[in-house]
Amino acid sequence: MKPISELTIDCYLDADFAGLWNKEDHDDENCVKSRTRYVLCISECPVLWITCLQEGISLSMMEAEYVALSMAMRNLLPFKRLVQAIFTRV
Repeated sequence: MKPISELTIDCYLDADFAGLWNKEDHDDENCVKSRTRYVLCISECPVLWITCLQEGISLSMMEAEYVALSMAMRNLLPFKRLVQAIFTRV
């Protein structure tokens, strides 16, 4: 790892559309839910990694990606404000 002089916050996300479809119990509603995964990084160093099932059932890959983006933004925006508050006081 090399030190970076610039403070950056990055978010990498992915959604798995109905990832358990046709692999488990057909009567279980969780089998058709999409999975959201995202990583928040400060200066290329991961500080938060999340993976979870989405609350609702997405009807397309695009919808699953939008839901994943929304879930990631709910953590990214407060995280960004916290990092800015910490580094403006230093």
